[in-house]
Amino acid sequence: MMKKELLPSYLRFVRGIIDVEDLPLNVSREILQENIIMQSVKEASIKKILSELKNLKEKDFEKYLKFYSLFGKVFKEGLYGFTPYKDEILDLALFKSNKKDGFISLKEYKENMQKDQKEIYYITGKNANNLKNSPLLENFNKNKIEVLICDDEIDAIIMPMVYEYDKTPIKPVTSAEFKEDLNQDDFKELTEKIKEALKDEVKDVRVTSRLNKSASCLVYDENDPDFATQQILKQMGQDNLPKILPILEINPNHEIIKKLKDNNMVLNDVAKVLLGVAKIQEGITIENTDEFTSILTSFIQKAI
Repeated sequence: MMKKELLPSYLRFVRGIIDVEDLPLNVSREILQENIIMQSVKEASIKKILSELKNLKEKDFEKYLKFYSLFGKVFKEGLYGFTPYKDEILDLALFKSNKKDGFISLKEYKENMQKDQKEIYYITGKNANNLKNSPLLENFNKNKIEVLICDDEIDAIIMPMVYEYDKTPIKPVTSAEFKEDLNQDDFKELTEKIKEALKDEVKDVRVTSRLNKSASCLVYDENDPDFATQQILKQMGQDNLPKILPILEINPNHEIIKKLKDNNMVLNDVAKVLLGVAKIQEGITIENTDEFTSILTSFIQKAI
């Protein structure tokens, strides 16, 4: 009997023998898949494995960590699509965070949520350290809000399909809104000029309240895959994706933006630096490095 008839692919690391007396012999795989007894055995096997993993996690967390370090990426594949056991898998899933060096569970996250916090937040990317220092987390850190650091490649695909945990919505950090009175019209002239300077490199330019220390950051339209997801899709063979442009967000309270609003003499060069720095912070390669370094060098020379 083939293992994939008994277990879903996200449990492919399991090895064992199941003794079932009532299965018909010498039948095709298709008939075997449709067999009621076979389905019952499959359901019971999945439930048993998930139950044993839950027991291990609760009784010997250090041992569970060793298991998770080996098979966590495979195990999380079970969160893709409409898996019947998504809730059980979420209970077993572990995550890095911006507030802790080790791993946390979603249950722990909920226990540590701020009083007025209504959502669980996450950020995806390739490098955990870069993600922890992302400008997108500045106001989360300022407000002591925990963010799940999802740096496994598969996270970019599965996390958008995980909508809630224990009736609490799970959202990307880009969906969060921080209370601050921002009048886009006050900066309309500036954002339009920056957008014109960057031409085909950005989808839009706007001011944001999500930043605290940084002058700029990159986000994506809610209907567009972010950079991490684009990279995964390309690795999966989808090389014909249309060019997806990011949105450049600028911090209206940053000194650079304040001065730029009153001095448009260097706007074109500053716009390219703002975009370049935002790309570097997101781990995106700057295409025209000669132009970027030339502009930076010129600014440094003038400053000195």
